[in-house]
Amino acid sequence: MNTLFTHALVALDLSEASDLIVKTVPHFKEFGTRKITLVTVVSVPFTGERTEFNIDDHKQKLDQYKKELEQYDLIVETEVRAGTYFYAPAEILTAAAERAADFLIIGSRGQSKVQELLIGSTATEVLQRSLLPVFLINIDMKQDSEESEKRSLYVTQPVEDALNHVLHATDFSDTAKRAFNVVRNLDEKGNVGKISLIHVQGDHAIALKDPASLERLNEQTLEQLEELRNELSDKTRNDSEIIITYGTPGREIIQAIDQNGVTLVVMGSQGRGFVEEFFLGGVSTQVTRYSKVPVLLIPAEREG
Repeated sequence: MNTLFTHALVALDLSEASDLIVKTVPHFKEFGTRKITLVTVVSVPFTGERTEFNIDDHKQKLDQYKKELEQYDLIVETEVRAGTYFYAPAEILTAAAERAADFLIIGSRGQSKVQELLIGSTATEVLQRSLLPVFLINIDMKQDSEESEKRSLYVTQPVEDALNHVLHATDFSDTAKRAFNVVRNLDEKGNVGKISLIHVQGDHAIALKDPASLERLNEQTLEQLEELRNELSDKTRNDSEIIITYGTPGREIIQAIDQNGVTLVVMGSQGRGFVEEFFLGGVSTQVTRYSKVPVLLIPAEREG
């Protein structure tokens, strides 16, 4: 699979979070992005009366973003999708399909500024249902000062640094292989600094009380990871790192991110045995929920 990142659809709710997301967009040129479609969804409540809903303010805000981004030699289009009880995640995904986008960019927080990340949010639904790769920008909240009760949002890991150290998490599933192909394609473009490969031996490995069986499993895992490393470019292969850990995969991946200076995680959105109707896997859910660095999720290949 040769995934392109030429055309990004950027989902915005025109909040403070959107201002932060738009500031990151020019840095996606490092991924090969040349075209941007900015989309916002306006859900109009049904009142039972014939009324006109004005979306001029939304259009003006998108036009403002467009002018900012066009200064960076990007092709920028905008769209306001407004209608009675429009459901933002569904409209974002429909817009991506209609506009033939290559991938989506979305922030982990929006207007609500909720403390609990990704619970019931637009980002969750987009991640769950997207047939395209999704680049999730982690946005957190901070108190402006000890004296002030005012809080503001910030991007936890600068997107301009995303390719400095890419961590690919794999369970050797077909979807993980698709994600590795993305890592390899980015590597071939020459913009990646360092690549690390991680596999978590799950509870089945911990349960192996026979040291010889565990050693054999580790040897097989190391051999598989080394095969992946050998597919990397000469530039990154020698500096790449292989990580084999034990325990709960989501927790171990987050720990590896924190301990190794990772700047971007690339992984499949489902692992082995995912349910077709529920696209986002348990490990992906944990990583997107707790990672402080951006996560690029690659979906499984699905019929139709």
